[in-house]
Amino acid sequence: MAKYRLHYFDARGYAEVSRDMFHMAGVEFEDVRYNLEDWIKEGSTTKETMPFGQMPVLEVDGEMIPQSSAIARFVANQFGYAGKTAVEKGWADAYADLYKDFLNEMKPWAMIAFGYPGQAGDRDELKKTSLDPAREKYFRLLTKGLEKSKSGFLLASGISYPDLMFFETTTSLNVLEPGFLGTDFPEVTAYFKRIGEHPKLKPYLETRPFQPK
Repeated sequence: MAKYRLHYFDARGYAEVSRDMFHMAGVEFEDVRYNLEDWIKEGSTTKETMPFGQMPVLEVDGEMIPQSSAIARFVANQFGYAGKTAVEKGWADAYADLYKDFLNEMKPWAMIAFGYPGQAGDRDELKKTSLDPAREKYFRLLTKGLEKSKSGFLLASGISYPDLMFFETTTSLNVLEPGFLGTDFPEVTAYFKRIGEHPKLKPYLETRPFQPK
């Protein structure tokens, strides 16, 4: 059996979707967490050990795989969360790209709300001009996808890695912007609740430490 080590900061962030899938699959992995201050301090050589000088990185029997989306796809394909047919796999990747579009469209607000250093702007105004329009657009697209699949998830065969991408980010947004989920998209509200109560995921969600992002 392969030996897995997942390298990331002590946060959910870009690694949590892959952590979710390891726990759902019941596959052992070493969850290697780094302190941000140690990562950025002068003289630290940790970045040099990572292929692209950033994290997350998944180590598989000593081979280092960078980039969060590539890692999530790899883990999903390994453990059955990437779709059951070639067409479903294509749709899973399409929804993952849609997720990245969502992140990009809400980025002006997120850079302020998530506390990235050196960012300027009015958070409330950016909510109106970037977060709210992104939410409206993507919740409508998620509703359309759920109506098409009829499984309660984005793919007809069941839960997949893009479901977890949208779920984890929405979990953070509900903390940083209370009321983000709202009640005007009932299918989406039920969808996120369904993911959180998935029998293979719920035990991990109930035991992981609370982290806002």
